[in-house]
Amino acid sequence: MAISRNPLAKLLTGKRRSEGSIKPSSTRNRTQSSGAQRREQLARIARYTRAGAIAVVLVVLAVIAGFQYAERDTIRAGVHAYGVDLGGMSREQADAALADASAARASERLRLTDGTRRWSFTAAELGLTMKPEQALDDALDAGHEGYGASRLAVLWHLRSQPHEVGFDSIAVQETLLDSALRQLAAEIFQEKVDPLLELQFDRAAYTPAVVGRRLDIERTRANIVGALATGELVVPLTIRETRPIAYDEDYETARGQLDNVLNGPIELKTTTDTWTMQPHHIANWMTIHQAHVGEPARVEINQTWVDAVVWEIALDTDRSPQSARVWWDVSGALVVTREGSPGYELDQPRSREMILNAFLGHTPEDRVDLPVTINNPPALPDDLNTLGINSMIAQSSTPYGGGLAERMHNIELAARLLTGTIVLPGQTFSFNAEIGEMTTEAGFQTGYGIAQEADGELRTIPAEAGGICQVSTTVFQPVFWSGYQIDQRSTHSYWIPGYAYNGFVGMDSTVEPALGLDLKWTNNTSTAVLIEASTDGQYFTVVLYGAAPNWRVEIDAPVISNVKAADQEIVYEPSADIPNGAQRRIERAHDGFDVSITRRVISGDNVETTVWTATYGPSRNVVLVGSDTGELPEGWVAPES
Repeated sequence: MAISRNPLAKLLTGKRRSEGSIKPSSTRNRTQSSGAQRREQLARIARYTRAGAIAVVLVVLAVIAGFQYAERDTIRAGVHAYGVDLGGMSREQADAALADASAARASERLRLTDGTRRWSFTAAELGLTMKPEQALDDALDAGHEGYGASRLAVLWHLRSQPHEVGFDSIAVQETLLDSALRQLAAEIFQEKVDPLLELQFDRAAYTPAVVGRRLDIERTRANIVGALATGELVVPLTIRETRPIAYDEDYETARGQLDNVLNGPIELKTTTDTWTMQPHHIANWMTIHQAHVGEPARVEINQTWVDAVVWEIALDTDRSPQSARVWWDVSGALVVTREGSPGYELDQPRSREMILNAFLGHTPEDRVDLPVTINNPPALPDDLNTLGINSMIAQSSTPYGGGLAERMHNIELAARLLTGTIVLPGQTFSFNAEIGEMTTEAGFQTGYGIAQEADGELRTIPAEAGGICQVSTTVFQPVFWSGYQIDQRSTHSYWIPGYAYNGFVGMDSTVEPALGLDLKWTNNTSTAVLIEASTDGQYFTVVLYGAAPNWRVEIDAPVISNVKAADQEIVYEPSADIPNGAQRRIERAHDGFDVSITRRVISGDNVETTVWTATYGPSRNVVLVGSDTGELPEGWVAPES
């Protein structure tokens, strides 16, 4: 048999043979052959990968080497010095360029600015000189240092962003530069000033806000050197600022308000009168709250004082309508002897708001027209004889003769003012309104009245229209005894025996417009009441005329309790109101006590019961001694009691 030497043929022959009979050993052989082939393929791939990687590394190294040696005899692109772009220049070219730049900079002036002002200096004046040879070395070194990837990174950076050199080539003469900077610092320095708004009598004084400024010498020094190295001619100074606590705009509103208030007097006008408020008077009650960050300045005014102003205006303005005065003529017919007059009432809440607005300067107007309501008195019928005034209802008399002349004058004047007053059905009588102003301007004189001092003690002191309370007391007594409706009545601080009525104590009534004390009663019948007031030098008498009310009045005897004994010692007090050495008794000692009086007004089965109470303190024996020094005369001895 011939033997084939062709391996492929042998392989094929073997394959065919194996196909003829399948054995387990032939399966293992095929598996091993296939694994060997895969391993060989993987080895070939690994060899190819290593070869590729080596090739990439060689390319990268070639590129790095190219950059490493590129421009090795010239300055790298992107390198600047003294404001000159040196990129691509040789040493000789760069040397010439830097020399020219240095010479030019020596003759140019640097302009230093803080944003609003400028100062001009040459480099020499600042003690600065340039060393171009050092800048040249720095420029040549830029981009040539390092190896491999580090140099590649530097070059890449230079191409994307210019690189300034030459900062270290500036020589500084410290004495000159420091002197120049100190001079600048002195001119620039500004102390911070917080704004301040103050009131000075009748004007406003304002201190404007000022921002604090200080030159940062070290940063400015660096800026100057940097500008010389980079070719800049304008050098910004580094200024450190200190903010004030507030700014001028935070005071605009408050200053405008004060201008409105202090530019002249403010007039407060009612229907009948005008009150002129001077700027310094208003300013005295003002408070300025200084501005803070985020909070503007505020002007406030003492609202308690404003309330007092409104109260005082209301006190002078408010009055009830004054009734007409009527009397019988010679024929016996009632006629009008004086027309009634309207009453006025200040709208206090609205007035307060308007006055506050004016006093706070919210308006430039110097006049405020305050709201006042006018109330007219009730109209009288054409025929006064239809009023039903045909008999005497009640009367009261109190002694006044022998008293102080001023007191007697005041009682007689009040009698003339009061007599003939007509109180129509349903009308409320006001003693203060019917008498009018109780002042010396209205004809009254200064007498004496009772007052409670700060220490709680009761004193008899000088008072305008002193004695007027005897008039109101004498009106109260017949009105009370007749059963009319009493709306307002106040008692004295201590009891005055001359005011007893029908032997009853506690039957007095005091008035004081300044304190809101008044005697008011309402004619709660269907017929009018006419008041007659008269004096005869000894007694003051009040008579009520009209028709007797259709009710019956019962009054229980006074119930007295809590009696406090008075000190009977005579107290002598100096007074400048009477001639030196003269004496005047103004108060007599009487016990204090509490009293209650029960009144019943009976109309058929209807009984209206009212209990009236009063508390009186003990009075003293007081004698005034004339003295213009405020002290009892030297050597003066009190007379024996």
